[in-house]
Amino acid sequence: MGYPALILALLSLGGLGLLSKVADRLGCRPAPVNLFLFLWAGLLVLLVSLVYNGVAGTAAVPGTIAGVAIVFGILASVAVLAFLHAVHYGKISTSWLVINLSAALPTVLSVLLYREEVTLRRGASLLLVLVALALLWMDRRAEEARSKE
Repeated sequence: MGYPALILALLSLGGLGLLSKVADRLGCRPAPVNLFLFLWAGLLVLLVSLVYNGVAGTAAVPGTIAGVAIVFGILASVAVLAFLHAVHYGKISTSWLVINLSAALPTVLSVLLYREEVTLRRGASLLLVLVALALLWMDRRAEEARSKE
């Protein structure tokens, strides 16, 4: 599934950001929006798994993998809920970048826990995460300097 899954994930993250901003503009409460987003995400993941793996393949997922997925899903839900609350107080571009950078933690954990191979492409991606964090830090410092003037 490779690249189509990557493109779908990128489109989904972009759509999540747009829908979050629209929900904020319409005055929607963050908790129901979050529940709605994660309910549909869970159903779509289940549907994709059933289509590609069948019922038997989907049911045969090891408990460890399901447990990790559930824990990270809950953490992602909490992060998105915090993002939906924070959108009122800060710039959406910074907030959205930070929430997208949170994907770096599962990546690092998969390298450490599952001994995934760090290819040149993955290494470059992790390096770009560090560059993005440095740019965020520099932007924040510049913003603080402007506010002192």
